[in-house]
Amino acid sequence: MEISEHEIVNTLAKVAGANSVDIIGELDQESEMDEFSLAERLGMDVKTVRKILYKLYDSRLVKFRRIKDEETGWYIYLWKFENEKLKGLVEKMRRERVQNLHERLDYEKNNQFFMCDSGCIRVPFDRAMEMGFTCQHCGASMNFVDNSHIIDQLEKQLSEIEKVIGY
Repeated sequence: MEISEHEIVNTLAKVAGANSVDIIGELDQESEMDEFSLAERLGMDVKTVRKILYKLYDSRLVKFRRIKDEETGWYIYLWKFENEKLKGLVEKMRRERVQNLHERLDYEKNNQFFMCDSGCIRVPFDRAMEMGFTCQHCGASMNFVDNSHIIDQLEKQLSEIEKVIGY
């Protein structure tokens, strides 16, 4: 199963923010780098780089080793990109997306929805009944809303994603 660059960028952005793509790009070019060198190369604050590295570490996309600077006595962390873990993370995010879409589709199929003419809120039947079929925001009456277009859209999204990932 192929993973597009777009999917990789989106996954990294979700996991650790947009700047994580730049950090991974730098780490991919080097065997190891410390956060100070990364920050300098990217023109970023070292605290920001560190924060992103920790998020990437939590997702197991980077690992580090610690060495002691003999001059200062401080520890230096050398970071390395775990390229082989990226595919697994993208696949995990795909599965989660499919699961979320299935849950949303089930919710849409198993509920009737009501909304006021102003479109303030859309609520399921039970909630609309509790509200006396009156919008809490604008006071207008709430009417049945056909959600078949939402169901069609969700089914289309699921079909496209499942085709790509081979479900």
